[in-house]
Amino acid sequence: MASWVFTFDALSITMSLAVLGVSFFVNLYSFNYMAEDPFFVKFLSYLSLFTFFMTILIFADNLVVLFLG
Repeated sequence: MASWVFTFDALSITMSLAVLGVSFFVNLYSFNYMAEDPFFVKFLSYLSLFTFFMTILIFADNLVVLFLG
């Protein structure tokens, strides 16, 4: 059985800062760009879900967690 193991080293923290920085600027831009869109909340929820799974992918320590990320 695989366990949920994450690793926090210099490379993973640097990559997470890059992913979270890009995601922050995409969110910031999309607030103005998609303000009148009827599916704005759905778009933001998908973007947040993508960011969440990307951070899981970055911090994964085994292949099972990597596949789920």
